[in-house]
Amino acid sequence: DGVATKIAKLVSSDPARAVVLYEAFLAVCYVKIEELDDSSGRFGQFVAELYCGWIEARQAVGADADETASRLLNWIDQDDYGFCHRLEMDAVKVFNKTNLAAFVTLVRARFDAAAKKSAKKEDKLRERSDYIHRRWGEVLRTLYAAQKNVAAYVALAEETGLTAKDCHAIARLLVSKRKPEEALSWVERGY
Repeated sequence: DGVATKIAKLVSSDPARAVVLYEAFLAVCYVKIEELDDSSGRFGQFVAELYCGWIEARQAVGADADETASRLLNWIDQDDYGFCHRLEMDAVKVFNKTNLAAFVTLVRARFDAAAKKSAKKEDKLRERSDYIHRRWGEVLRTLYAAQKNVAAYVALAEETGLTAKDCHAIARLLVSKRKPEEALSWVERGY
């Protein structure tokens, strides 16, 4: 925690150095996980915080948003320990608008690709493709909610099957946009 705090302080004064240090720290975490008991999940939370620090440092240095999103997605794909599971829920809190938009674009591309694969696969492989499609759909829901993009959220929910949870999320977005009557209609729709 002490080292992470020192790196976080560098984000404002030397963001390029902070990026390098976060990347090294993340790499060490993956090496050391075999030696740790993380039954409490605290180490996993710590690693998620490091990813968020890395995002903030990349943004502070003015790094390319598409590259940041791509690298983060590559880490998510290669995460064998679950450190990145639902990382988007923490990442949306630190993404700026440009980086969030880049991440949304790449996730949407993965979501669409998974839908195409799901439609073409045999029964055995379709289950995996369906899971991937659902997973990227959940990520998109989180991202659209963070963007307060009601239209995109509604379109996604209708495309994948509207749930009561979706109705609640849409209602919350509408309340934040000062549209209480529309929000109420979504609440009623969810029951």
